[in-house]
Amino acid sequence: MSVIDIFPWNDNFNTGVQVIDEQHKVLVNILNQLASHIAFKTDIPTLNVILDELVSYTVFHFQAEEDIWHQYFPNDRLELEHKKTHDSFVETISITRKQIASESKDTIIEGLLSFLTRWLATHILENDRYMAGVVSFILSGMPIEEAKTKAKERLGGETKVLVDLILTLYEKLSVNTLNLMRELKYRKEQEELIKQYTAQLEIMFMKTVGLATTLSEMRDPYTVGHEQRVSEISVAIGTEMGLDAHRIEGLKVGGHLHDLGKMSIPLEILGKPGKLGPIEFMLIKQHPQAGYDVLKDVGFPWPVEQIALQHHERIDGSGYPNGLKGDEILLEARIVAVADVIESMSTHRPYRPGRGLEVALAEIERGIDTAYDRNVVNCCLQLFRNKGFKLPS
Repeated sequence: MSVIDIFPWNDNFNTGVQVIDEQHKVLVNILNQLASHIAFKTDIPTLNVILDELVSYTVFHFQAEEDIWHQYFPNDRLELEHKKTHDSFVETISITRKQIASESKDTIIEGLLSFLTRWLATHILENDRYMAGVVSFILSGMPIEEAKTKAKERLGGETKVLVDLILTLYEKLSVNTLNLMRELKYRKEQEELIKQYTAQLEIMFMKTVGLATTLSEMRDPYTVGHEQRVSEISVAIGTEMGLDAHRIEGLKVGGHLHDLGKMSIPLEILGKPGKLGPIEFMLIKQHPQAGYDVLKDVGFPWPVEQIALQHHERIDGSGYPNGLKGDEILLEARIVAVADVIESMSTHRPYRPGRGLEVALAEIERGIDTAYDRNVVNCCLQLFRNKGFKLPS
């Protein structure tokens, strides 16, 4: 567990009275636990347990101190004023316990941390060490008033430096650290909210993409699942080619929407069981442009509209709608083109039965450097022939 020792114990804190110093160490340990919780959200006992420890501290420590002071200067103004500070400590702990029902845990812990730091600086370093000094001079044979003067002289400059150091340390280091940790915690919470919101948007986005695909399939029931399978094959090829996660996500979406333009084609042509005539085929060839026209103003973070427009272009320029060649064709479109052929040839259509995967693989292999991109085809063949990739069901 990460622990901040804001005030690591050293000899400067010692009063010279063992029973008092041991209890002071208990208080410092509690203080450091509280600081560590605020800074790093480390586990600490419940607030009630912490407050119980502080009560035990007051019962044992204050009684031990008061017995010693009373032994050497009974009913002296110094003893009575010191006891009042003990009473104020008890009152503060009592008030803090009542706040548990209405204040947040961190607010209460911060308040305790501030209170105990100042108690350490002013009461322990200043008052307790002064009182112990008075006792030591009395034990050496001095009268009480002379012992007070000597103790004050001995601790005067040194004590002020220590108290200033402690308070400066708390203000400049501890408070700044806690504020920084609180800011980091807030930012982390905001980042988590953004992640959740982004995840929800991605889910909604993919559902919207799925809806568009479903609408397309409702018009052409013979190709149900085509877009989904093309998307999966495209993603597998892109992954095999080493494309980054962003481009892979674009392939996924582009595969789903590559045939969106077919919604503009009359149903009787889409579902025609026989060979298409020249005019009918010309209408079919318009679907990439139709898909592009629908998708171009959506504002995708990937070139989805270009995938729809170019997935029937061919390396040698024999494709449509614009007769693009080679690298003029977007890589993602070249990948979807191969995936589209694999899926289409392997599955049934109204105008012919499915020809099977091996025939489809042989087709793209024959078309290397003429119809299809060499690297895309080789990666596709590697997937199916050597890595056991199966056609999506």
